Amino acid sequence: MASAFDYAPAPESRAVVDIAPSYGLFIDGEFTDAAAGKVFKTVSPSTEEVLSEVAQAGAEDVDRAVKAARKAFEKWSALPGSERAKYLFRIARIIQERSRELAVLETLDNGKPIKETRDADLPLVAAHFFYYAGWADKLGHAGFGTDPKPSASPAR
Repeated sequence: MASAFDYAPAPESRAVVDIAPSYGLFIDGEFTDAAAGKVFKTVSPSTEEVLSEVAQAGAEDVDRAVKAARKAFEKWSALPGSERAKYLFRIARIIQERSRELAVLETLDNGKPIKETRDADLPLVAAHFFYYAGWADKLGHAGFGTDPKPSASPAR
């Protein structure tokens, strides 16, 4: 029976997030199991509660991820700066829209106070994406030539 003093969950409540029981590796645009089938548990340091089970990448998984990233880089680097900016701006906006959930998840996962994740960490993450999105179509005016492209990192 509801009383006159029942309140909605606090903005920092875990009720705003949905944590799946397990997560795979995100490679080439989809979640997959680890090749070796290994997993580890991620635990909240504040309560020692198991939050989820996460796939543990091995060398084969890393090779698949690097191959997929190199393939994606070819498309990304071919885009004009104005198009790359659109993607980065969209990421920044999604981070802002979901910052409440992301702050709760960050607090659960690493034990930081919600005030720090909500008021500092997540706003800074969004700000970084906005900053680099703003530069994406201006690099030609910053002394990098008329058609700057991102450079591939050297092979290791």
